[in-house]
Amino acid sequence: MDNLIHLFRTPALTESECNELLALARINISPEIQKISTEFCFNIEITESLTDDETKALKWLLAETFEPDQLSEKSFFTRDPSPDMHFAIREVGPRMNFSTSWSTNAVSVCHACGIKKITRIERSRRYLLKSSVELTGN
Repeated sequence: MDNLIHLFRTPALTESECNELLALARINISPEIQKISTEFCFNIEITESLTDDETKALKWLLAETFEPDQLSEKSFFTRDPSPDMHFAIREVGPRMNFSTSWSTNAVSVCHACGIKKITRIERSRRYLLKSSVELTGN
């Protein structure tokens, strides 16, 4: 039976790209959006549980070279304790019934590193929108 595990890496966009996206979101969604944070979610399909060494190698492959602390088993998105702050999370990525060329390459690299239990890796981009009003229907 196949299993799915998730790893998260932040940020998915540079600060400049986030600022551009924020400007567009304020025009197209709501002028009340105050901030956009981003992260990648790696959706990893495995045939069986990974050993500690395989997990360590996989995390090394997916982490940025000089920022290994930016990869986690949990999302980096945290909620602001302010009661008047609203949040919306949107995830954009390939459908799980369609394998991308990025996945094919990533799996080949994993297999070359001895991690044979991985059958697929898809990368999605997640957005956390913080707003002073509730964002609905978008």
